[in-house]
Amino acid sequence: MRFDLRHRVAWTWLAIASLGALGSGALSAEPRVEERPNAAEAADDEGPRARPADDDEGTPKEKQPAPPTEKSPQAESGEADDDPASANGPPADAKESDAPASSKPTETAESASPAIDATSLAGMQPGHTTRDALHSQWGKPQRAEKIAGGVRETYAIKAGGHVRVTIVENVVQSLATRLEQPVAVDAVAKQLEIDGLEPVDVTDEQGQLLGRAYPERGILLGFSPQSSPPAVFQIIIEPIDSQPFLARAEKRLPTRYADCLADVNQALKLMPDNGRAHWLQAELTLRAGALEAALRSAQKAVELEPKEPEYRLTLAKVLAETGDFPQAIEQARGVVDWGKAPSVIVARAHCLWGDYVAAAQEHDYQQAIDHHMQAIKLAEPLVNDQKLAVRRAAKDLLVDANLAVAHDVGWGRWQHKSKVVPKWIDRATAFADDILAREQGGQEVQLRVHEQALAALAGVADPPEALKSIDGATALGKKVFEGANDPAYKARVAWQLGIALNDAVEIETALHHWDQALAVGQTALAYFDQGEPAGKQLPAHDYLRGRLCYRLGAILAIRKSDHKQAVAWFEKAVPLLESPVPSAVIDCGKQGEIFVSMAVSYWDIKNHTEALRLTNQGVKLMEQAASDGLLTKTALAIPYGNLASMYEQLGDAQAAKKFSELAARHEETKSK
Repeated sequence: MRFDLRHRVAWTWLAIASLGALGSGALSAEPRVEERPNAAEAADDEGPRARPADDDEGTPKEKQPAPPTEKSPQAESGEADDDPASANGPPADAKESDAPASSKPTETAESASPAIDATSLAGMQPGHTTRDALHSQWGKPQRAEKIAGGVRETYAIKAGGHVRVTIVENVVQSLATRLEQPVAVDAVAKQLEIDGLEPVDVTDEQGQLLGRAYPERGILLGFSPQSSPPAVFQIIIEPIDSQPFLARAEKRLPTRYADCLADVNQALKLMPDNGRAHWLQAELTLRAGALEAALRSAQKAVELEPKEPEYRLTLAKVLAETGDFPQAIEQARGVVDWGKAPSVIVARAHCLWGDYVAAAQEHDYQQAIDHHMQAIKLAEPLVNDQKLAVRRAAKDLLVDANLAVAHDVGWGRWQHKSKVVPKWIDRATAFADDILAREQGGQEVQLRVHEQALAALAGVADPPEALKSIDGATALGKKVFEGANDPAYKARVAWQLGIALNDAVEIETALHHWDQALAVGQTALAYFDQGEPAGKQLPAHDYLRGRLCYRLGAILAIRKSDHKQAVAWFEKAVPLLESPVPSAVIDCGKQGEIFVSMAVSYWDIKNHTEALRLTNQGVKLMEQAASDGLLTKTALAIPYGNLASMYEQLGDAQAAKKFSELAARHEETKSK
């Protein structure tokens, strides 16, 4: 868990300038008042007893008298409960040591037990426990002082130390204690009975570890500065809040979808209109392939926080996945035009804008490359930023933007593509390696490079050898897939690998590596099968699988002259390729050529009816592409000629003459 560009609302205990001010910062901030579930279950009839520790500013205070009991005369003549300013002053002859606590943790829990433990918290439920109930169980405080909106009371407790209780509107909002000396994290967690819970780390903007939060209990363990291993010097307990759940959800998001969803759902129970929760839900469902749910969540996040630019970019990503590239572009453009988003967010908006321009029906790769280059220009100065979130986001962006330029060049109309594309891939690889080495990145970023490199190289007619990317995607992809435990994440990895190896088939085919192409294609199909849950809602789902089956059949038909085996693949491809799909997803000219190509094999095995049907279907798509300017009209000469030959053999002289004339006319256009 860290500060980052999305987090506009910090937890009370995150509003700190340094770890040394952790306790005072947390207690001096105005607490929130929300309804939350219980935070403690055990019982302690005697209540806490011990001496107080330092005050908020770290200045040693004189020792306070012990909490009054029924037999103590101070119980009636001491501080007034209703007026915190009337608390008795400390005796002048008793002072605590002002020596700083050591950053070295104690060896055992017994040698320096935390001042707060599970039993001493009996009945103390921040957000629920009233001031009267607190006094009934713990007695009168040693000291009380007014704060904005309420009062802060100090109690001496057992094992040495004190607890500060912040009370707002007569309800306990937080408890905090500073330990006599730092204690090992495991010992504190065991004593507080939270060792079975998964915490989330709290870091500052530079990535330095400040503490550890336990969302289910509302507990924060503050660590001594630069302690290694981390040692606890302060414990803060607040009402159960949505923010720690969201922080842990974001940490789990990359690979643990089910656990992430559980945290998001808990956060939404606590705060249904939390924009960040809906944004995380959108990111999660998008990655899991649940596009309808992702769209609802992304729209809700933007509705709740319309000025949060990253929420708009997530909405753009969801819209693009549904095939609505015009609206996706509008969202990305809106972030750029707003003028108030951080530079790294603007860079991401340009990168996505370029992606969508390239993917839209017009495939404007020149405009796409302009946006991708702008993204690189904005992100490059940020790679050395002191803020971890900014630095890491910039490097991630540079991986994606450099790969996007490689894709623009590979699929656009540029010269020397086989030499230029690998250079952009190498640039992306360098940033990915840096993330892995310096930013504690996972292997997923390297896998992303291999996958997107294959997508770029698949557009090059005469591609360079792509063995590094193919082997990288195959080997590393298998490792990531087999190492994944979350079923939904596993499905996403499999689907992405299916797409990448589909591109690898295209590359190996262009390089005339027929056997390798067939083997890689079989692997791609297996991954598509395993990734079905992640891909079934995608508009291109059927098209991707169908095109892969066609490619495998085409290798058998064209390169191995085995039309019978080719048709076995085409029978799988045809119904998938005929499924409705947004026009932006497919190139209707190439789609038409696929149908014409498959028809040849059907004709060869004497299935004349299907051959004629597929050829006519392909011709219509190619004519449409030529009319839209996406295909030269000369490309129609071959399918017209095929139809002329088919009708002639079927005895339809009139149709044969018609298409023979069309073929000749387009051949003449080609010669001119």
